[in-house]
Amino acid sequence: MIPIMMVTYMVAFMDRTNISFAIPTMAKELHLTATQLGFASGVLFLFYAASQPLGGMIADRGYGKPMVATLMILWGLSEVAQGFIQTPAELIIVRCLLGLFEGGLMVTFLLIVCNWFTVRERGRANGLWFLSFPVAAMVSGPIAGYILHLSSWRILFIAEGILPIIWSLVWIWGVAATPREAKWLTEGERRDLQAKLEADRKENAPHLDEAAPRLWQQMFRVPVLIYTLALFLWNFSFVGFIIWLPSILHQDKSLSAVTVGWLASLPFLVAVFVMLFLAWGSDKFHSRRLFAAVPIGLSGVVFVIAAHSYAGNSLAANLGLLIVAGSLLYGAQPMIYAIPGDLVPTRVVATVIGIANGIGVVGDFLGPYVLGFVRQATGDFASGLFLLGAALVVSGLLLVLVRDRAQTAALPEAKLVTAN
Repeated sequence: MIPIMMVTYMVAFMDRTNISFAIPTMAKELHLTATQLGFASGVLFLFYAASQPLGGMIADRGYGKPMVATLMILWGLSEVAQGFIQTPAELIIVRCLLGLFEGGLMVTFLLIVCNWFTVRERGRANGLWFLSFPVAAMVSGPIAGYILHLSSWRILFIAEGILPIIWSLVWIWGVAATPREAKWLTEGERRDLQAKLEADRKENAPHLDEAAPRLWQQMFRVPVLIYTLALFLWNFSFVGFIIWLPSILHQDKSLSAVTVGWLASLPFLVAVFVMLFLAWGSDKFHSRRLFAAVPIGLSGVVFVIAAHSYAGNSLAANLGLLIVAGSLLYGAQPMIYAIPGDLVPTRVVATVIGIANGIGVVGDFLGPYVLGFVRQATGDFASGLFLLGAALVVSGLLLVLVRDRAQTAALPEAKLVTAN
């Protein structure tokens, strides 16, 4: 199922971010300002955020698979419609629909991983399907560059909107939300796997069985609140970087659209290897928290350095800074989204992730919008890069503070208090 999940999210990622490659030509044709483009790029994520909790509730109730198939068809039609827009208002409407229809994917995928993999396998499992992000970002640049070279930004949207409609058939054929639903398992395989998962749950997360079953009691726990704020700041930088990276590179007027597409893919190529290393490390040392916090904080530091030196650097130096910062930012993604699986009971994990990510995804809207506003106000991207870096440094520091009750109990001080 992992390859099917990967391709599904690659398609979603490309459809929500391909506007970044269309901006240079689309802006001229539709007479859009940088602020309007930033708003149109980011408003998708407000609706993406609003639909996350509902998507999580549907997935927790066992309807994740048919929901995702339906959403693929709906967002594909919305992406095709984006190829026919004539006004800024129409662009905003279509982007809102894209966000609304893509909101149920991630929560469903994270729940599937919790349903199929043990605690010590989830980092690698999430690391594998989360490769869809850097791989999609890596291939979307060259694909968009060639389509724009041969045709237009309208054909880019139409062509990439047809793909999810077709792929929904593969999803229906190949995915099962739980081992119980998997038709390709024999009864013996199903029984052995379910016994293994149950034993793992009792061994590694018995405290979650005793946790408060009510959703809002989980959401207002201190670790979950800190995690949600950290996720918000990470999302702010995550999408701000994606949307404006091609435009940052386009400041060098000697670069063609195809060259920009290839150069924009480099941070995501490196992120593939960073992501695999962090996923392996988080499973080996069973620490999603630190394997998310450290790379996110380091990414923020590099963005701050880039902000202070960008104007005087060569293209190669700037590209090097963006590769390091972007690969660390992306590489930590599976770990930051795997943290809730260690914090809350499996029966509500999709809904909790949906609410936390729904709040966090508001940062996805603010990131592109704020960077567009800063770009228009200052004439360059230096201040925007500084904002990205500052948000990531704070996010990394917050993640260090996220501890569940099992982690706290493992500390010598906690054991001493308990003994006393």
